[in-house]
Amino acid sequence: MANPPNFHAASFDGAVENTEFNFRSLYLHHIFSGPNPTQAGIVSKDATTGWGSTVVNNWPIYDGVGHDAKLLARAQGLHINAGSWHNSFTIVFETERFKESTLQVMGTSVHEGQWSIVGGTADLAMARGVIEKKLHEKKNGGDIIELTIHGFCHMQIPTLVKSGPWGGNGGSAVDSEKPSRIESITILYKGIIASFEYTYIDYYGNRRTSGPWGSENPNCAEIMLGPGEIVTAVSGTVIKHDTYVGTKVDVVQTLKFVTKKKTYGPYGNLDYNKELGTPFSAVAPDDKAIVGFFGRTDDKYLNEIGVYIA
Repeated sequence: MANPPNFHAASFDGAVENTEFNFRSLYLHHIFSGPNPTQAGIVSKDATTGWGSTVVNNWPIYDGVGHDAKLLARAQGLHINAGSWHNSFTIVFETERFKESTLQVMGTSVHEGQWSIVGGTADLAMARGVIEKKLHEKKNGGDIIELTIHGFCHMQIPTLVKSGPWGGNGGSAVDSEKPSRIESITILYKGIIASFEYTYIDYYGNRRTSGPWGSENPNCAEIMLGPGEIVTAVSGTVIKHDTYVGTKVDVVQTLKFVTKKKTYGPYGNLDYNKELGTPFSAVAPDDKAIVGFFGRTDDKYLNEIGVYIA
């Protein structure tokens, strides 16, 4: 899963530059007995006080409660009986969007109240906040706990670098909002690229769609990028195109996309329009990727296209 559901992040105008994050409707499986426990005792309690019982936990956290719920993270650490149960653990994210990120958590009890977020790493670096928790469902041998995570962190936002654009100045400008990774691309074409649309993940983990830029055409190409598949190069041609009123406008004629796994295209029917336009290309440096697009359209044609590299 590219992005966890019910996640939102937004800029926060505080004294220090921060990013606010929210995870809602997450479900922790606190299973202490049965065939598939998610914790295990490692130290027995003191016979006199009852204190000191220590349990290691590897609680899975899912994005829902149904059969199609996906694993989002694991809460890995300890809880110790010191009169009440003290919890100290790390939420280790399993989903691709936050694969290298963690949250450091401390607090009492498992079922109700709050835990404190006292740190974080990677995209959630220097996190602080709270986790609201409540009992969602009793199960044989354990419970399912609903979590709501709210906090602030220093999320690293890379600098977007523009390459291009290529084409003409017809129509009006079209753009994207802080793209960080391309998920899919849809192209309509016949002789030229008539329409361009793409879905992407922005810096804050939100899924967005830009387009369609242009108009309908009979041939459709849909590119669905797989997990971890990033665009490393974009190339194509631009050409003067005859309009219905006898004038010529600059349009994008063909497009080709290269990822680390395969090549898509070129799209744009050269058999229909045998004149090859002026070529262009953009290649991301080895440690970067093409993460988004911008351009111009007059609602009939894709007049111009450029790429964002980060």
